[in-house]
Amino acid sequence: MKPKLISSIIFLICISLFLFLGFWQLDRATEKENIVKLYEERQLIRAEKLNKFSDTSIESKYYKNFKIKGTYINKTFLVDNKIKNNKPGFNVLSLFRLSASNEIIVVDRGWLEMKGQRKNIEENFQFLNNQEIEKSVQEIDGYIYPRDKSYTIGDISTNKSWPRLIQAVNFEEIKDSIKPSDLLISGVVFRLNSNNSFGFDRSWEIISMGSNKHLGYAFQWFSMAFALIILTILFFVRKRDGKNG
Repeated sequence: MKPKLISSIIFLICISLFLFLGFWQLDRATEKENIVKLYEERQLIRAEKLNKFSDTSIESKYYKNFKIKGTYINKTFLVDNKIKNNKPGFNVLSLFRLSASNEIIVVDRGWLEMKGQRKNIEENFQFLNNQEIEKSVQEIDGYIYPRDKSYTIGDISTNKSWPRLIQAVNFEEIKDSIKPSDLLISGVVFRLNSNNSFGFDRSWEIISMGSNKHLGYAFQWFSMAFALIILTILFFVRKRDGKNG
């Protein structure tokens, strides 16, 4: 294969890749804008009482405020590597069983700052086991937040005691901690509102990266594609002039 043809293929592949990544970032920006818009619209709706999650599609409940009645299960998960105000910490997850349907929903109780070392999680956060959150029937309010399946390298959980440190929200892992007959609502968490008991820092973020950042990344990829196109043109013009000379 001629060097000129090889160079053409390489330039074409790189330009196509940069353009693809640029348009992908534009799609992500639009997706994030739509999420924020949907959240803002549904947060204007007054909180409804919810007795059963599986009566309608879970997607129709995203970002809506609900009141649910039931009891906590005294098993707490700490989702690792959650940074807030430049401080490491965890999102505190607990399981909540609805009185009417017996379904179990994962409740995100908010962010808690890390203290001590990870090897002493059970000791340093033992107070979470002693809150006796499961002792009485409660009505809590919050909103439904979708959680995609998380991918991690290595084990999801790093200990089998309580509270249990996990690397990501993994519904299979959470399901294994309850009875096989229990119905766990997967794919969403219930973000606890600030007026509820047993909560921590609940200054929630709807999206981790705003649409402006995606637009910035798109601009960078398109700029690289444009620059490569100019370099490609200059390369072949010089090649032609060299032959003519």
